[in-house]
Amino acid sequence: MSATPSGKSGSKNKGKNSKSPRASAGDGTPSSTKGGGNNPEHAPTAKKDLASVGQSTQEACPQSKGKKQGEPAAALDMGGADGGSSADQAKQTKVKKPKPEAVKKPESGDGEQKSKAQLKAERRALQEAQRAAKEAKKKEAGAGAASGPADLTATKKEAPTEKPKPKAPDSAPKIKTKAMSKEAPKGETEDEMWARKEKEILGKSLKIDNNILNLGFQYFHHKIVGANARCIAMLVQLREVIGKYRTPPEKELCRDLEKSLLAPCITYINYCRPLSTSMGNAIKHLKYHISRIPSDMDDHKAITKLQGVIDTFIEDNIMKASEGVAVQAMTKIVDGDVILVYAASSLICQVLKMAHSKGKKFHVIVVEGRPRTEGKSMLRFLVRCGIPCSYVYIGSATHAMGEATKVFLGAAAMFSIGDMHSRTGNSMIAALAQSYNIPVLVCCETYKFTDKVQLHLADSNLHARGRELIARGRHNHPSVLLTSAGDSSNSSAAPAPNLLNLMYDVTKSRHITVLVTELGMLPCTSVPVVLRRQEDLVAEV
Repeated sequence: MSATPSGKSGSKNKGKNSKSPRASAGDGTPSSTKGGGNNPEHAPTAKKDLASVGQSTQEACPQSKGKKQGEPAAALDMGGADGGSSADQAKQTKVKKPKPEAVKKPESGDGEQKSKAQLKAERRALQEAQRAAKEAKKKEAGAGAASGPADLTATKKEAPTEKPKPKAPDSAPKIKTKAMSKEAPKGETEDEMWARKEKEILGKSLKIDNNILNLGFQYFHHKIVGANARCIAMLVQLREVIGKYRTPPEKELCRDLEKSLLAPCITYINYCRPLSTSMGNAIKHLKYHISRIPSDMDDHKAITKLQGVIDTFIEDNIMKASEGVAVQAMTKIVDGDVILVYAASSLICQVLKMAHSKGKKFHVIVVEGRPRTEGKSMLRFLVRCGIPCSYVYIGSATHAMGEATKVFLGAAAMFSIGDMHSRTGNSMIAALAQSYNIPVLVCCETYKFTDKVQLHLADSNLHARGRELIARGRHNHPSVLLTSAGDSSNSSAAPAPNLLNLMYDVTKSRHITVLVTELGMLPCTSVPVVLRRQEDLVAEV
């Protein structure tokens, strides 16, 4: 029974092997002899057919692998005595078939991984070569040396880096021109700098309202000084400008008013003279109320509401707050006191005037600081009120400290760490009073508090004209320090120094005894507490 199927399979393999190797693989008969499995003539052809079938089926259809492995086993069961040779051939195919599978599969997988790694390595090598080429070209351009001949491989890698090369000289002058436009020209004197700035202010004032234009020039020439005076003047002018506003079609007042009207005005004022802390807080308060105006509100009602907000801020946060500070500070003045004050402060003037009106008898020492000599205006005000006064310069402050019992100072701003920002010279007076064990009382409204911090004197500081520091003689003769470097009459004269005239300084919290506000007398460390309380009140509104 075993010889009959083996013969059929042999005839089939002979007929189909020449046409298609896949057809012979589908029969499932490994033997190729006619009568039995011991015929030596047909044995090698059967081996070749089986090997070719195994290779072709592995490459063309991987799903037929299970069938190939199962077919020799079926042939062994059906073979019998005459199928001995077919069993040997099946064993050989079992040994031959796993070899290409075990070798080809890992080779194909490893080949894909290696190709990705090679691509990454080539890209990295190309990038490194380009960077090295750029650095080499920069060094050669700086040294002015000619570049040597390069290899063909190097030129291919450097080819993409040669494209931006002609753009480099074009981009350099652009950067220089931008920098030169912001920086002052070389050899420019201080007077020329101030004249140039005044021309720039005129150029920026083309699209500004006349009220804001006049206000900016007054700030620039220091016609309006003092934190309260500057803030009130700005709010009054903004109130007038807002009254002229009309919302354009297809616009909302809450957005267009701030963008098209307030922003240019505030930018112009800040360019004329940087905004003080009090002005910044007032603008923030105004912008907050502008953002809360409903979009469907009528222009007349909205503008009236904003003008009322400005009036309320001036009345509550400045006028009434100053009166509250004066009431609190007046309680610390007793009969027979000698109070030392520095320069001029509208809040200190109000405190002393109220104390004098209550019948308290005291003496005031006004310490003057140069170059603005603002103490003269304070001295005139106190003399008109009938308060006995003395007037000394800051160089004689040590002699005045021997007579003083209290020191009152006015603040332009209070930082969150408890430091005071005020006119230059206040820090010296506070430190000197502490060395003499004299209490230092700082008077400040809470709307001047800020969460900012200034650790150094020169940070965010303003400077005035340095020429003001140089005193002229009795006959108005210029000082030797005013000699310019380009004076042709005196070629041996030394160049004039650049004098720095700072307007503000920072007084450390350790030199301040108590901070007097409309909320009461507080330590300097309570500034962040007040700021947090103000934020809570705004959120409730």
